[in-house]
Amino acid sequence: MTTATMTPQDRRATAVMRRFGPLHTAMLRAFRGRSMWRFRGGDVVLLTHTGRRSGTQFTVPLLYVRDGEDVLVAASNGGVDAEPQWWLNLQASPYAEIEIRGERRAVVAEPVADADHAAAWERFRAIGGMYDKYQAGVQRRITLVRLRPYRARLAES
Repeated sequence: MTTATMTPQDRRATAVMRRFGPLHTAMLRAFRGRSMWRFRGGDVVLLTHTGRRSGTQFTVPLLYVRDGEDVLVAASNGGVDAEPQWWLNLQASPYAEIEIRGERRAVVAEPVADADHAAAWERFRAIGGMYDKYQAGVQRRITLVRLRPYRARLAES
């Protein structure tokens, strides 16, 4: 976890994301998978996770790429130099639920292995140049997170 201080610009970006995220989530669910599942050139997943302190369920819309049955998301926090709350929460309890175009499934979260990070990062770069901009603007390496279906996880054990 980074100890970077948030700039005024970071605070404004975070405030916008906190307001826009729930609105986007509500609209996606209202359209039941028929519309709005693409944003800024990428596909959107809704990630529902449990707050590490509150125990409250939170849902955030994120861009994702597929890797077989797994879904990869970037803990970019919109270019803010602090880990996003959803990633901090998943580090405390990695079990979550994702929803893509109205289809829900249980997942377990883990960071993408260092050996796979560069290849996975290229897939996010293909969505749009914002990921390079985000990385250039922060002091931390943006974590890529693998969301594995429970059944796939159990099959590996």
